[in-house]
Amino acid sequence: MKLHYRSIELLVAGCVVIISLASLFVAVYQGMVMQRTMEASVMPLIQVGHGNYDAATDEWQIKIEVSNTGLGPAQVHYLAMRWNGELITDTSEFMAQCCTPDGLAEDERLDYMISLFREGEMALIFDDVQMRFIAPQETVEFITFDQPDAATQARGLAVWRAVDRARRDITYEACYCSVFDECWVSTFPRQTRQPVRQCVAPRE
Repeated sequence: MKLHYRSIELLVAGCVVIISLASLFVAVYQGMVMQRTMEASVMPLIQVGHGNYDAATDEWQIKIEVSNTGLGPAQVHYLAMRWNGELITDTSEFMAQCCTPDGLAEDERLDYMISLFREGEMALIFDDVQMRFIAPQETVEFITFDQPDAATQARGLAVWRAVDRARRDITYEACYCSVFDECWVSTFPRQTRQPVRQCVAPRE
């Protein structure tokens, strides 16, 4: 009889252990589901776009914009641009290479570009996005380049038109993170997005 009671006690104890483990599993699983739900509810999605006309102001204007079309804020760690596969580290040097008159010697191009800025024939406006939080549905005008006047800024207009052609060959890479430190690298115009452990800016 004692052996019979002992077996019942062991069976009850075993059931208690199984129920406890099942409850623990359910609690852990629910916690994981809640965590993923919270992460999804604040997931950012960075987009990079560009154009040459502002319909709101009815003006010709080259513009590069960074937008967050996701549900949560995004911390942009870097935005890298490449032209013909080369990393753009200086806007003036890039424009000197892509967009100055063909007759200029290689060592004259940068001085020519600097002179156009200095003499007011054209101007660029920058709004930094590096290490910046972009709210959901917010758009940042990263670079704005107004079209120079044909009568008074003819040299600047020629460069503007050359930049307008060259911008179609520029590729972009952005790395950004959510408030939960989930990070992604996105490329444009290919529209790819890959998760990464952390953002490491590209080097030349």
